[in-house]
Amino acid sequence: MPNFIDPTDFEALKQDDALPSPSGVRLNIMRMCRQEDVSLVDLVTQIQADPVLGGRIIKIGNGASVNKGRPIVAISKDVLLMIGLDAVRQLALAISLTTERRDSNCAGFDYATFWARTVAMACAAQALAEYYGEAPPTEMFASGLLANIGSLGLAAARPAEYAGALASVTDDDSSDAKLRDAEQAAFGYTHLDLAASMMQDWSIPRLFCEAVLHHKAPSQSGLDDESRQLRLAQMLHVAGAIADYCVAPENARVPALQALLDAGAPLNGEIDHVSALCDRVGRDWVEWSSMVGIAAQALPPTRDVLAQLREQSGQ
Repeated sequence: MPNFIDPTDFEALKQDDALPSPSGVRLNIMRMCRQEDVSLVDLVTQIQADPVLGGRIIKIGNGASVNKGRPIVAISKDVLLMIGLDAVRQLALAISLTTERRDSNCAGFDYATFWARTVAMACAAQALAEYYGEAPPTEMFASGLLANIGSLGLAAARPAEYAGALASVTDDDSSDAKLRDAEQAAFGYTHLDLAASMMQDWSIPRLFCEAVLHHKAPSQSGLDDESRQLRLAQMLHVAGAIADYCVAPENARVPALQALLDAGAPLNGEIDHVSALCDRVGRDWVEWSSMVGIAAQALPPTRDVLAQLREQSGQ
C-alpha cells in the first residue's frame, strides 16, 4: 500500500515518541471495538479500568435511555449494545487524543484553539454524514477529529521547525495554502500528509485517509468527479468551514458564515441546510467539549447571524 510520506521520515517521528496517539487501555478498547467477535465481557472489564471513559459512556447511555426511571450507574454489556461499539471507539479516540497532550513547546501554535476547532469539525462531519450519507457518521466523526492532527504532530515532534513555518504565514485568505507550502519546504511533507500517515498507522481505512489528505482543497485534488473519496473530502471541507464558524470570535462570525455559504458541495449555500446544521453542530460541539474538557462558546441562533449578514450585504 502506498505511503503518504516517506516511511523513514514517519518512523523517525514515531521513534521520538512525540506524535499524539491513543495508547494504553484506550488503544486496546479501540482495537477490541473493531473486532467482529469481541467479547463484551472483556470489553466491559477494559472500560471499567478507565474511569474517565466509563463515566462518559454512562453519561451518553443515560442520555439515550428511554427508561428515565432507571438511570444507568455502571458499565454493562447492555449499555455497550445500546450506544453501539462504534460510539465507544469514537469516544475512546476523542478522549485519548484530547486528554493525553495539553500543551506544546511550539511557539505560535494555539493548542486551545486547535482542539476547540477539531472537536467542532468532528461534530460537523458527523452531522453532514447523517444528513447526506456517503459514510457512517462515527467514521466521519473520527475523520473530522483527525483531519488536522498532523499540525499537532509537527508542533509536538518538531516544535522549533514548525514554529518557523507558522511564523512565515500571515493571517489572510490564502494562509492555509501558504502554511502547506512552508511545511513542504521545511519537512518535505505537509500536516495533511502526516495526518493521513498517522491515520493509516492506526489502521483507519484508506478511503478516509485520502479524504483527509485532500479536504483543504478538494477541487484541486485530482480525484475523479464521481469518486467517493472526493465526496468525503468535500464533506470534510464543509465541516472545516462549519468549525471555523464555531470558533470565530463575535466580530468575525458574519464573514465566517459567508465563507461557509461559499464552501461548495454538498451544502452549496442552501440557507436552510446551513442554518439547521450550524445550530445542531453548535449544540453537539458544546456537549462534546464538555465531555473532553475543552472550552467551547455557546453560539447564537444561526438565523440571527444570517440576518446580520443580509443587513451588511444590503440584501
